[in-house]
Amino acid sequence: MDTSGLSIQTVAWDEAAEALSALRRRVFVQEQGVPETLEWDGLDAGASHFLAQADGEPVGCARLLADGHIGRMAVLKPWRGRGIGTALLQAVLAACHARGHGLAFLNAQTAALDFYRRLGFHAVGGEFMDAGIPHLRMERAMENLAQHLNHAHGIAGKLRFVDAAPGLPVAEITLPQASARIAVNGAQVLEWAPAGQQPVIWVSRAAVYQPGKGVRGGVPVCWPWFGAGEGGKPAHGFVRTRLWQVRQTGPGPADTVFLRLGFTNDESTRALWNHAFDLELVVSVGAALKMELVTRNTGAEPFTLTDGLHTYFRVGDIGKTRVLGLEDTAYLDKVQGMKECRQRGAVTFNGETDRVYLDTEADCIIDDAALGRKIRIAKSGSRSSVVWNPWSEKEKGFADMAEGEYRDMLCVETTNAATDSVVVPPGGEHRLVAFVGVE
Repeated sequence: MDTSGLSIQTVAWDEAAEALSALRRRVFVQEQGVPETLEWDGLDAGASHFLAQADGEPVGCARLLADGHIGRMAVLKPWRGRGIGTALLQAVLAACHARGHGLAFLNAQTAALDFYRRLGFHAVGGEFMDAGIPHLRMERAMENLAQHLNHAHGIAGKLRFVDAAPGLPVAEITLPQASARIAVNGAQVLEWAPAGQQPVIWVSRAAVYQPGKGVRGGVPVCWPWFGAGEGGKPAHGFVRTRLWQVRQTGPGPADTVFLRLGFTNDESTRALWNHAFDLELVVSVGAALKMELVTRNTGAEPFTLTDGLHTYFRVGDIGKTRVLGLEDTAYLDKVQGMKECRQRGAVTFNGETDRVYLDTEADCIIDDAALGRKIRIAKSGSRSSVVWNPWSEKEKGFADMAEGEYRDMLCVETTNAATDSVVVPPGGEHRLVAFVGVE
């Protein structure tokens, strides 16, 4: 598109308020009917502004807040379709990169989603109304996100961030006693292997790494519901496909290293689950693996949730593997339409298995005869455990799972599932903890 004669300048509010206000008033207030009281939100003085001019005439604008929030993108109607919006957004993204923002985000009117997708953004969360107009939150991880995280949170010789795919940083932890990989997207542990051992956590050879999607394998975080989402909501909640914030890294006891990731509510999460919360996953890596999912209720009303650390374990041969610790425990069998059954002896596998074990705080032990090892999963804050293997037929329905891989994986999940729901009072918290070790 012809953008000759177009210039885009970065301006301060106090020097260009008249031109910026006139543009936004024409587009948002007069054309779209946004109330004046909503348009002027008190954030302009502290923001960076971008003014597009065609042959000296103001025709478009945008602003960038200090946290990487892009907004107030406007182009006058006669000037649309000429590439001005694209040029504006590219200028804002260049500023994000220069200022070290790892993540750029915005609330897009649903009619403009394709425009933002072409510039690398993807939609997250649920649709919400803003000034009577439907919106979706959209995010774009910047190309320098891993570099930014290394500068802020890397630990020389022990922890570094690398890109599993563009804009998808993964923390790689390398210690004398163990190694691990943890994706920032979804706060998903991908690997953990004690020194001299086969990997304990399984990831599919066909796993897909892309924004807005979870990885087949590892430890997906299921929250604030476990299982199918009602009314078209995403299965296992909405945090397993979102980019989390790296809050802290550091040394822990017994030569361990920890990584603390966080996630908080916004308009897009409240559209799916209307509660105020702060969520953290603290992963401690050493000779054992500890994962602690901490839910805090930051609102004024109690809320109820189910959740889970949906852990995929590597086994040598599922047909030669047993799970101990659930003997004589009642369970709901999803393969049999959630029929209530009772476990007799160890759990063994000769077909699809999908069970929620109830009223159990017991350790589970994966007795892996093919690899000659036992994996112990201890837990707290949980009174249910899920055991799952898709077997050969269901495996065919997963495009991100290679043929025959069901034979070398098994999910034993630390959960609050089915009848094991949790009520978190205002100001309260719940901690779901899984400890994994090899015996």
